[in-house]
Amino acid sequence: MNIFSFILGSPIKAQRQAVTLLAEPSDKASLQHYYDTHLAPLAARYETKRVNSLKATRKRLSLSLVIVAGLALLALLGHSRGIMLFPLPLIGLLVLGFWSFEPTRQFTRQVQRDIYPIMFKYFGEDFIYNREIRLDMNRLTAAKVLPDYDKASFGDYIQGQYKGVDLVVNELTLTKDVRVDEWHGNKRRTVTRTETPFRGTVVELSSHKRFVGHTVVLKDRGGLANFLSDSHSGLQRVKLEDPLFEKEFDVFSTDQIEARYLLNTAFMERLQQLARYFDDDIQCAFFRNRLLLFLPNRRSRFQNRSIFDSANFSAEFSQLNREMKQLFAIIEVLKLNEHTGL
Repeated sequence: MNIFSFILGSPIKAQRQAVTLLAEPSDKASLQHYYDTHLAPLAARYETKRVNSLKATRKRLSLSLVIVAGLALLALLGHSRGIMLFPLPLIGLLVLGFWSFEPTRQFTRQVQRDIYPIMFKYFGEDFIYNREIRLDMNRLTAAKVLPDYDKASFGDYIQGQYKGVDLVVNELTLTKDVRVDEWHGNKRRTVTRTETPFRGTVVELSSHKRFVGHTVVLKDRGGLANFLSDSHSGLQRVKLEDPLFEKEFDVFSTDQIEARYLLNTAFMERLQQLARYFDDDIQCAFFRNRLLLFLPNRRSRFQNRSIFDSANFSAEFSQLNREMKQLFAIIEVLKLNEHTGL
C-alpha cells in the first residue's frame, strides 16, 4: 500500500510476513537474538496500533472531504451573490488535511518514544535515545565550525559509551533567512528566502588525550580564500607538513604547538580515511577536551519506515545497526579508545 492506494480505498490489513534482519554475518546472530527477545514480542501489538491509526485517518479523511465539498458549494453560492468565499475551501483543505493525518503522526511518535530506546539498548545498557535532549548550541557555535545561521532545530539524540569512549550523537539543522533581489520584467523586488547551510549529525567524543587549546579542521575553502586569510574567527592558521592533508583541510588553532601534537601524521592519515568514509564531507574541532565532528547528511540517520509498511521493526533495527556501526567506526579509525597518541 502507498498514499495513493490508501486514499483510493485499498483495504487496510495487518501484515504478518516473515522477519528478515539485514546485517553483517558477524553481527547477525546477536542482532537476531536481541530482536527475538526484546522487539518481536511487541511487534504484533504495534502492528494492530498501526492498522488502527490508518483506519482512524481514513475516517477523518472521509469526513474532511465532505466538509471541504460543503465549503466549496458554499463558496460557489457566495460567488453567485457577489460574496468572496473562495479561500474557505482551501483553508478547510489545509486544516482538515493536517487534522486527518494526526493519528498516523501520533503512532510514529509512540514508536520513537517506546521502541527506539529499546533498540538502542542493544549497544549497551547505558545507551539513551531521546528526541527532547539536545546538545548545547552555544558550545557548538563556540567551536567555530558551523556556518552562520538564524535558527537551529534538533532531532534524534543518542548518548552512550563505546570501548570506553563517551559518545553523543545529535541531529542538527541550521537555517538562515537570506534577502535576495528578484526581477519581474523591469521591476525589482527584495524577497526573503530560507536556506539550509547545515543539515546533518553532530558527534561528540571524549578522548584519552587531553588538550587545553582550541583547534578546528575545516574543509579546504579554495586557493583564493586561503591566500586572503591566515585566520579563522580569532584562530591562527596552522601549517602542516602533509601537502595531501592541506589540500583537503584548513587547520586553525589557538596553540600552534598543541595543534601539531594533536594532528600528528598518524591522526591526519586516519582523518583522511574517515573523510573518504563520509564522502569527503567532514569537519571537526578539538574543543573543551572533546572532539566534535560535523557530518552533513540530507536524511535522518534513524528514520521510521513508512506507516504503510508492517510495524515489525526489522527494517528500523537493521538500519539503526548500520548507522551506529558507521559512528563506531569513527572511534575505531581515529583510535580514540587507545591510550596512545591521537
